[in-house]
Amino acid sequence: MNEKRRVPIFWGCVATLVVVYIVFKFIAPIISMWIVGKSVPLPLPNALIMIYMILAIVGVAIFISTSEDKMEEFLQPILGFFRGGQSGILGMLRMGALAAVPVLIGWMVYSSTAPSVKPLTAIRVQHPTIPGKFEKMVNPLRDPSDERVQKWVAETGFQGAGPQAKTAFVDAMIAEGRGLFQVNCRPCHGSRANGNGPMSWGLRLRPADFTDPGTIATVVEPYLFWRITEGAFGLPQESTPWDSAMPAWGDEFSEEDKWKIIMADYDLSGAEPRMPEKIH
Repeated sequence: MNEKRRVPIFWGCVATLVVVYIVFKFIAPIISMWIVGKSVPLPLPNALIMIYMILAIVGVAIFISTSEDKMEEFLQPILGFFRGGQSGILGMLRMGALAAVPVLIGWMVYSSTAPSVKPLTAIRVQHPTIPGKFEKMVNPLRDPSDERVQKWVAETGFQGAGPQAKTAFVDAMIAEGRGLFQVNCRPCHGSRANGNGPMSWGLRLRPADFTDPGTIATVVEPYLFWRITEGAFGLPQESTPWDSAMPAWGDEFSEEDKWKIIMADYDLSGAEPRMPEKIH
């Protein structure tokens, strides 16, 4: 019987590393999206992908070094490439690859040392301009109407009326927002909204520290509504290169729940939202 043909060790190792990269770069985000029930893929941090690739390379190296035969077979195509002797297309590819090496090195050296002058095309701003469709929104839970408060009193059986009922309503909305925040936002933003959640350490772009007076205290509430709804995908060009790792939560929460979370953001961080300017 003819012996079954097997994949050469060199190409098997290369294929293994390519498959590992594809799995963690493209397939894992889709699987994570299905697991948590999101509408968009959840990409792994580049640092984590690099760790997995290093582990895969170490595993391949251990496999190759288990015997001299494997090591010799692995090195054979590499040594053959440098020794030459190929003809036709393989010979042309070899010459092209060898010629590209000094060109690539020269380009890298030139790019790192040559002075460059680039025109200023855009100025990065910390807080991009809020889109018009969000600009005039008002948090209906921050200063609720009498009808909304009366409906809440009837539903909850709260014993009180007037300002007392209104204050209790606002406190109840903040409490519900805290619950939503702890379940959905705490992993990244931290239980105190200071950006130190357990998942934040794996992100290239760390969540903002809301306790910093230069963050949410400087923006109006509709700004946070926009950021929660559209996430990083809704940021304009001037926000780069910092951008954001914020996912889009537009389809995950109702409008009322978003306002509750926003109230919880300010309550947890001890900040007050900036009041919109009145144009006379």
